[in-house]
Amino acid sequence: MEDKSIKKLVKRTIRSHCRSLFVILGAKGSSQVPFFFNLLKQNKLRDISTLWCSKESSNNTETVNTNLNTSSTVSDADNSSFTPYYCSYSDVEDISYRSFNLVILQDFEVFTLNSLSLVLNAVKGGGIIIFLFNNLKNLDDLMNLNLNTEQKYSTFSKRFASFLHSCPNSLILDDSLNMLSAGPKLSEDVEFDRSFNKEKIEGLKMKHEKDTIICSLLNLCYTIEQAELLLKFLEAIKNRTFHAVLSVSSSIGRGKSAALGLAIAGSLAFNYSNIFISSLCYRNVNIIFKFLLKGLDVLNYKEDDDFDLIQSVNPKLKKAALTGINIFRDHPQSVRFIFPEDIGQRLGQAELVVIDEAAAIPIHILKNLFGSYIVLMASSINGPGASSPYLYKNMIDIIQPTTTFGSEGERFQKFAINDPIHYANGDGIESWFNRLLCVGPDICSHLSSGYPVPNQCKLFHVNRNALFGSSKQAENFLQFLMSILTSSCRIMSPDHLVNIADSPDYHIFCLLPPVTNSKQALSGVICAILVHVEYKIPEHLVHCGTNLDGPISNCFNDWLNRNKTSTHFLPIQGVHILNIVTHQNYRKMGYGIKALQLLQEFYEGKCISLNENVETLQITDDDVSLNKDPSESPILQQLTEIHPGNVEYILASCNLSSESVKFWKKANFIPVYLSERMNADGEHVLFMIKAVEEGFKTTLEKYWFHFRNHYQIHLGSEFRTFKAALALSLMQFATNFAKVDSKELVKADIDLLIRPHQMKSLKKYCQNLQDLHTIIHLVPILTTLYFKNHLQDVNLPRAQEAILLSFGFQYKTADDVSKDLGLPVIQIHGLLNRTIKKIVNHLSNIIEKCVAEAMENREVTLEPIAQGLNEELEEAAKEIEEKQKQDVLNLKDLDLSQYAIKGSEDDWEKVLFSGRKALVSIKSIKNIPNTIEKSKNEESFKRPKQQKRRKK
Repeated sequence: MEDKSIKKLVKRTIRSHCRSLFVILGAKGSSQVPFFFNLLKQNKLRDISTLWCSKESSNNTETVNTNLNTSSTVSDADNSSFTPYYCSYSDVEDISYRSFNLVILQDFEVFTLNSLSLVLNAVKGGGIIIFLFNNLKNLDDLMNLNLNTEQKYSTFSKRFASFLHSCPNSLILDDSLNMLSAGPKLSEDVEFDRSFNKEKIEGLKMKHEKDTIICSLLNLCYTIEQAELLLKFLEAIKNRTFHAVLSVSSSIGRGKSAALGLAIAGSLAFNYSNIFISSLCYRNVNIIFKFLLKGLDVLNYKEDDDFDLIQSVNPKLKKAALTGINIFRDHPQSVRFIFPEDIGQRLGQAELVVIDEAAAIPIHILKNLFGSYIVLMASSINGPGASSPYLYKNMIDIIQPTTTFGSEGERFQKFAINDPIHYANGDGIESWFNRLLCVGPDICSHLSSGYPVPNQCKLFHVNRNALFGSSKQAENFLQFLMSILTSSCRIMSPDHLVNIADSPDYHIFCLLPPVTNSKQALSGVICAILVHVEYKIPEHLVHCGTNLDGPISNCFNDWLNRNKTSTHFLPIQGVHILNIVTHQNYRKMGYGIKALQLLQEFYEGKCISLNENVETLQITDDDVSLNKDPSESPILQQLTEIHPGNVEYILASCNLSSESVKFWKKANFIPVYLSERMNADGEHVLFMIKAVEEGFKTTLEKYWFHFRNHYQIHLGSEFRTFKAALALSLMQFATNFAKVDSKELVKADIDLLIRPHQMKSLKKYCQNLQDLHTIIHLVPILTTLYFKNHLQDVNLPRAQEAILLSFGFQYKTADDVSKDLGLPVIQIHGLLNRTIKKIVNHLSNIIEKCVAEAMENREVTLEPIAQGLNEELEEAAKEIEEKQKQDVLNLKDLDLSQYAIKGSEDDWEKVLFSGRKALVSIKSIKNIPNTIEKSKNEESFKRPKQQKRRKK
């Protein structure tokens, strides 16, 4: 038994405050665990906490306890104090805020790299990590290790096993604790000064001894860097430096989330009333709440007496998740957690906003979190689960100019901390694990090739067998390649590397400059493309409008396995571009488009080689040569050396943005699906296809028409918030399909859509005789006619197209369109009037043309008149004569005496010679005949007329 080597390693790591790793092979490995617990106890470690991780099983705890009871390496007294905390791999997120001295991991056939990273981050400095491989007996079995992968031959499992030999501060043992292999020897470890941080923190407390709030919170800090960061936060909070933004970045496990929680506790003590916490992932927010409660405890806040806890009701979170705190000690105060996409107007009364993992939040959502309050941000930029350093740098470059306020001084401050919380800086296991998962190295700022012309660059295929061959050259290239592929990842998931290593359907292509040797080639990758071979495509992608039962996976083969009964899949074979990333210093220079163009030519069969012995890309598990030494084959393969297989289409998926739409539109891709729901990044997912085979182009036309109709319908609902320029870009993707769908309008078509009185209203609006609200219901009809290419002779400028689409499909107001386009409202109304006038004139011309053609084409038949003109005149004369005779007879029978002129000659002379020139009248001397005299009785009832009084 190699007790000396084990004890020496444990003693050395405890002295240097680093961690040690032991790999135990054999069925009795679990019975040796108490021996390591006893070693920690012998080195005077107090309160030793133990974590035992395994697969989820009801009998697991009993099995472990049985093995422990049969152990003869420790006494009964020591064994009784050994009480591990058992946890399954599915529940490791619940212990992310705790720390342990001894961690045991077994049942590696069910573990994931993500859960492994969470467990390793929870190990304290001087602690021990034990890997139990009960089914392995020797080193040869270890090299054939099969982890939690679906492949018979796991490339990553072999890589993991080889990396165990290179782990510093590690030993590989059998179940009798005999040493089989030891890790590389490091330089003599420097003894960790435990009093250094305490003395520095005490110095900070002395400077602020008059402020009991700051001194109490500094007592909870572990490192001097964490204490200084907390002090910066508290100074901004105490001084109420509103509009200030403080950002901190570091690797995983540096105590950023804990500092944010303590800062919130300080803000409550400084009488802040409305505090909000936001993050895409609740796991780190849980740590913030834990340290917030610790801070309230040291500030003498009592639960139930001074504050209440609010549990989660959000279906996105667990039921027991803490999402808020109500404080009512002196006055009402509240702390609330909200997801970034659910902000809305909730930050109107905020005084402090805390953002955890800010670099993982899309920048268009992150901008909504800033305002007239203090903002504290934290971002992890190194390690598993962190964000890309490039994304953090890009975020700072965008946010910093908008948060500096000139005369008020610089309100934006950024910090960086390096010291880990649980262990010493420079821990060998941390750097080893980061290198294993390819999440540690940064991208080289400049390449030795300079900036070549894109047309001179060549595309190569990466041989993954050689890439994961564990040679030094292959390992360095893998680290460099993964740093480029993950430079655009908001969260660098460690499980992603397993898929790339083991799945035969994944392929990597690299764009390289003109090189002269292999060393320049392996260090000069300008652009990398990750593709996945798809054998079936979900039907809802090409028949938009069907219900989506769950989130869409990047690989449809995996999505097919989870949705066998709910979704139909079409047997179409193609390649799916999962990621295309250009080196950060070579972006927007045409290299990405060039790499995509060469990839299309490859799958179209344009890279032809006369060599008959070409390798096909569509390999299966059985085709992998296990006996072949991967170091003998080159890492990079020319495209003429391999065969692309039968591919019908190239599919691309990305988060919807103006830049992505512009890129894929330039490459002539056609959109076929746009998710109505947002993904975890708060963005819509866009799928686009480009046909490779000629026969698939007809099918692609149908997919495009399905997409356009579906997209047009949802522009007024789910997609209403799209900017006008972005919404217009998606409508105008497939310009070459416009001619196929175009149809010339006729008057009958227009009459069905627009009635004549409605056409008059449109004309009056164009003449400024009616307001917009009187014809706004007709704008969607005009918009549909234009964007479905029924108005072929109407060509509108892009600004007018965006305005027409905003009013017609998105139902926006003039104020909304003004904000989108940055134009005055009056100009928006003027351009809309001009647009409608142009369309109405075109429709009027169609109507007039149709009416003119109808009149010209009408047939006229000439027939002889049955009666001559003379005969017709004679007949008419006879009718007139008979009518005149009848009139004369009627006049003879009439009594005309009543029409006789009355008055005597004297009366007429008096009137005529009186000199008056006006009308004259003479009183009649006769009664009108046929006048009925009224009876005397009727006259008796008649009131006598009152005589008018004469004026004096």
